[in-house]
Amino acid sequence: MKICKIFSVCVAAMALAACAANQPAEVEEADIPRLPERDPIIQIEADKNAKLLAQTEAEMAESMKLPDITYKFDSIRPPDYSYEFLDKLANVLNAHPSMKLIIEGNTDIVGDKDYNYWLGASRASAMKAYLVSRGVLADRIRIHSYGSDRPLTLDTSKEGRLTNRRVHFVLTRREWNSVY
Repeated sequence: MKICKIFSVCVAAMALAACAANQPAEVEEADIPRLPERDPIIQIEADKNAKLLAQTEAEMAESMKLPDITYKFDSIRPPDYSYEFLDKLANVLNAHPSMKLIIEGNTDIVGDKDYNYWLGASRASAMKAYLVSRGVLADRIRIHSYGSDRPLTLDTSKEGRLTNRRVHFVLTRREWNSVY
């Protein structure tokens, strides 16, 4: 039994010595990984949305890719720049009766969870109401709120939070019972 204990202590001592020998004497400041000053996804999303906002109705119907609409803090009113896009989207939906739309409301991390779910749902509902006012049948549009559960970026800067305060659109030709 004593031999087993002595052997265990020797193995542990050799393992510690080996670990200590592999440690660098000093860590250089440049060797510590750092987050970029600004999350690159912020610019990537802004560029993607600008491109998608510029689509024609025909391009929108063919690609079935739509831009996210970002919101001012704590606002449920669709931003002014979104109305031209929403009019084009209504025209696409009215011209293609087999298309359906899912509108997903998202928020930044400011505020409590219940309020953010309500805010995301209110933003999605405002978009749906506008599209219905343009002749799109309400039963072809579904809304869902994710609150702050699906951020695009973890950047908590003003631009990062703006990127997360968005309504996301998903066009589909699938039947609702296969989507939900």
